[in-house]
Amino acid sequence: MSTIVLQSWKRCQESNLKATENAHDQIISMNRIKEIIQENHLLIRRSLPLFGRLEPFLLHTEHIALLADRHGNIIHTVGDPTFANQAQKVQLQIGANWKEGHKGTNAIGTALIEKQPVHVQGEQHYFLENQFLTCSASPIFSTAGELLGVVNISTRKEYNHPLSLTLVCMVAEALQNHFLSAEADRIVTLPQADSRTQRSLPLIGLDRDDRIVGMNESAKRQLGSEVMGRVIEQMDAGMENTIQDKRKRIWPSASPALLKPFPRLAGTCPRFLQAKMLGQKAARVDFPVLLLGESGTGKELFAQMIHETGPRAQEPFIAVNCSSIPENLIESELFGYEGGSFTGAQREGRIGKFEAAKRGTIFLDEIGDMSLRSQAALLRVLQEKVVTPVGSNQSRPIYARVIAATHRNLPEEIRAGRFRADLYYRLKGVMIQLPPLRSRTDIPELARHLLQQLSPEGVAPSISREAQALLVSHSWPGNVRELQGVLIQAAFLADGEDIEADHIQLEGLDEVRDVLESEDALPSLKETEKEAIRRAIRATGGNVSQAAKLLQIGRNTLYRKMAEYRISLPATWEEL
Repeated sequence: MSTIVLQSWKRCQESNLKATENAHDQIISMNRIKEIIQENHLLIRRSLPLFGRLEPFLLHTEHIALLADRHGNIIHTVGDPTFANQAQKVQLQIGANWKEGHKGTNAIGTALIEKQPVHVQGEQHYFLENQFLTCSASPIFSTAGELLGVVNISTRKEYNHPLSLTLVCMVAEALQNHFLSAEADRIVTLPQADSRTQRSLPLIGLDRDDRIVGMNESAKRQLGSEVMGRVIEQMDAGMENTIQDKRKRIWPSASPALLKPFPRLAGTCPRFLQAKMLGQKAARVDFPVLLLGESGTGKELFAQMIHETGPRAQEPFIAVNCSSIPENLIESELFGYEGGSFTGAQREGRIGKFEAAKRGTIFLDEIGDMSLRSQAALLRVLQEKVVTPVGSNQSRPIYARVIAATHRNLPEEIRAGRFRADLYYRLKGVMIQLPPLRSRTDIPELARHLLQQLSPEGVAPSISREAQALLVSHSWPGNVRELQGVLIQAAFLADGEDIEADHIQLEGLDEVRDVLESEDALPSLKETEKEAIRRAIRATGGNVSQAAKLLQIGRNTLYRKMAEYRISLPATWEEL
């Protein structure tokens, strides 16, 4: 046995693991799996193309590739379905945890501890039940050296291939290079110390000030981790070629580990989670943000979360509803005025919303409803970073960050001559689309979250299956705001008991009740799954791989379910 495997066996024995007993095989709950997948969203997204390239070589060869997070939880898998079924007998599947303390010596768990590539063949596995396996794993590191997870290839011990370990190492380093490409402003190659022993190019990532902000494992082995944070001029002799330069870009990335949660924004719908992730990233940078979405979708709360989780959190958050201010007062409201500058003005004058925001955030809601005259004044302020109060000749600097929101389609408003194109491009640094409630897939979960907030003692009433069906079937023209009002009324009518269908007061409810009162009106799990697959295929234009990602299932699983439900890719989407 290798030294790594021997050390692992020693740890297992010291932990009193019994090799002849069954290993820990408890599968994580579905809700927790969803949470873990969301926590590792970026890692999975970066991994999918690489796993997709591996898949043709794994199929029909009794090999599977797995992705595990830094805690040993398996979060993605592709490969031969025949061997995958055999692997499930020892819980080598999504939702299982393969850290060494649970599963004994194994490639995934041991690679996490040793933080280096590991190959465990047959009888080298600590638990007898796992000794039919041969596995190779390599840890995945962020560009800063943080352990993110493990990529693993497993097969039957008879089919052990000497290149499996090399392959997982290549995948892991390719992932790290992807992270480096996304996070650095410039990527530079180092001269290779010994090209015969290095598997890949040593790459370092630099920020706009030419400071080293990341490196791949080849560069780390060559330079050591202590060079992180140093300026490139201090080591020019070691530099070679610039292979990527993005220093003029306006979207610096943020490490997933540094993104702060948005605790008041709940939901599991993929479209909502995508918007939430963009908001979390936007909170870490200082660019303008434009929130798009229908009235009632929570644009102001979204803006508050961006403010509260960013570096300006200790400064004011000032919200302005641009549609509610008369045109003749918009400039005095936003920019302030001098005393006596117009009839009704306060004698001492007043500062405007921009100045009141200080170094915080000003939220301009319903920006699409501003008049063209007001838009011109706002554009001037955003360009010059100063305001001139009404009645004054003195300009004052402003420092607030701008987040704008609208329910209107601004490109259409521009074409119609109702919105200035130059203001639009000034506001749209980061655009985030909030989905309407009717298109979200998580209405029951969202309803439970809102009820939890409404409950004074934190104990929310349950919602019956029939009541949930009413909520899901409604079109929600008022979006989340309307849902909150409906739930307040329902909780009041329920008077501390569970919320039933009779407590749900909706417009057009009579027609819905007629449907629900018919026998077998509630959709079965099978029908719900079929409809989810159809919607995913429609949403992705028939791209099965993208639809599988949207549904958070494997592509092979999706093909199998499409065959089971007799869902085919139609010539026209009206057929689906």
